[in-house]
Amino acid sequence: DEALKGAKTAGSQFEKIFLNDLEIKPCQAECSDYCKKRGYCKINDDMAPLYDKLFESDVIILATPVYWYGPSAQLKTFIDRWYAFCHPKHVHKMKGKKFVLIAALEETDKSAAQPLVNMIKKSLDYLDSKFYVKLLVSAGEKGEVKKNEQAMKEAYKIGLKLKL
Repeated sequence: DEALKGAKTAGSQFEKIFLNDLEIKPCQAECSDYCKKRGYCKINDDMAPLYDKLFESDVIILATPVYWYGPSAQLKTFIDRWYAFCHPKHVHKMKGKKFVLIAALEETDKSAAQPLVNMIKKSLDYLDSKFYVKLLVSAGEKGEVKKNEQAMKEAYKIGLKLKL
């Protein structure tokens, strides 16, 4: 939320989407030809309107806890459903978009988040999008991130730099 406060201060327009409030079904391998041929996913769920929101955005902030060296299940499912972008009519729509990764991890060694960072970077490279910046915060208990003044300042500064 602190990055969004910074973005608001900078005069940016944005929408916060909490994936846990949505019903997004996992990508189904048998649908892959459907996505490639038609350019959209045939699964009818809450992901459908998010495609256009992604296409219309200049900057996307991905925020997640780190679970087992990767993203939350909700974020992973969301990213897996980007498979529909492989269609020629969509692949260019993600080109050049900036992505920010904000992740909280229990370990004090932030390199434990490297598998997550690598996954995001590889996915964005494939879509010709840009990995703009990351903020990794060590935190064990729920609410601990908000108590980390340095992390809150960094997140706010990231938001200020974004032109959303």
